[in-house]
Amino acid sequence: MSSVTQRIEEYLIPAMKSMGYLIVRVALFGQGKNRTLQIMLEKNDGTSVNIDDCEIASKEISVLLDVLDPIKGHYNLEVSSTGLDRPLVKKQDYIRFCGNKVLVKTYTSKYNQKVFKGILECANDTTIKLVSQCPFLNGECSVELEYNDISSAHLDNPIEF
Repeated sequence: MSSVTQRIEEYLIPAMKSMGYLIVRVALFGQGKNRTLQIMLEKNDGTSVNIDDCEIASKEISVLLDVLDPIKGHYNLEVSSTGLDRPLVKKQDYIRFCGNKVLVKTYTSKYNQKVFKGILECANDTTIKLVSQCPFLNGECSVELEYNDISSAHLDNPIEF
């Protein structure tokens, strides 16, 4: 997380919490006039927000960002729910979703792979442990990954038809 997005998140947390929302992720994408500030929310009880929630939160966030003015120049504000493939961003996210299917990408290769799909067994202050398919073993293996080696992770909830 950049210092700008971290500052924005810290600034918005009290207002969002008082409105019944938790900030899952703050991210700034794009360049120039095509920058988007994405604020991903869920309700304080961990359930998903709906379109009305996003609209209400967006209005409040917009006013607060006008005061803070953290980003120079033009950007688009996007307030969204986490969706089915909720990102795992903070350590408490990993702890909360132990037992769930996840997709984790790493910066460096471990067991000759950088993408792990499996069940998140447990998480602590420094690492996560998951059961994943390991091609070189022709079966499942237990993989321990350090947080600082995780480039991205999200719940893996495929939609079945």
